[in-house]
Amino acid sequence: MHVYVDESGDLGFTKKSTKFFVVAYAECVSPQPSQVILRRALKHLHQKKRYASSRNELKFSRMDDYCRRYVLEKIADCEVGLGVVVLEKALVNSNLRKDPPVLYNWCVVHNIMLSLLQYIAAGNKVKMVFDRSLPAWRIKEFNGYVQNKASYLLYEQGSAFSQNSISSVHVASEVEPCLQMADAVAGAYFQKYEHKNDNYVSLIENKIATFKYLWKK
Repeated sequence: MHVYVDESGDLGFTKKSTKFFVVAYAECVSPQPSQVILRRALKHLHQKKRYASSRNELKFSRMDDYCRRYVLEKIADCEVGLGVVVLEKALVNSNLRKDPPVLYNWCVVHNIMLSLLQYIAAGNKVKMVFDRSLPAWRIKEFNGYVQNKASYLLYEQGSAFSQNSISSVHVASEVEPCLQMADAVAGAYFQKYEHKNDNYVSLIENKIATFKYLWKK
């Protein structure tokens, strides 16, 4: 299985920071059909002059309402399962606020891994794909965290862990349409929680297989 992960918002805690941090992921056995759909969507928006031809990837934050709706409607047609993790930052305890890398790892990996455990425990392999935004030393540390988290959670439920059962890679989002899909899903949910705008989520909510809100009061 391939799992594509991206996020919207930030993990800062200043007055200028966002109130929410949203992680979205798309799961699929074969990414090729979805990649074709999204590449065609980008080409269509370019040809219709609805999206600047200089932009070679679908970036939700740079789109107008028409483009956002068009892309989300195409995502709704893709053979994928979607997952969303919403973090309300006002509920984050003081210790985690002081250690953004730990908070980031936990938000991005821990909660996604929980939804993958059954699949991994059954002997299947998972390839996790992340947007290449971290420095090299953080990527190595992050990949180690992915392995350790999977091992620990499987051990907790009494299942064996094999190192080759899960891998993580970091690529530029402009070359991977499925990362652009995760970006759009994260953007839609960010609009819902940060800006009280449900219009985009309504287009894809029937595709959401896993949803977590951190932390419910």
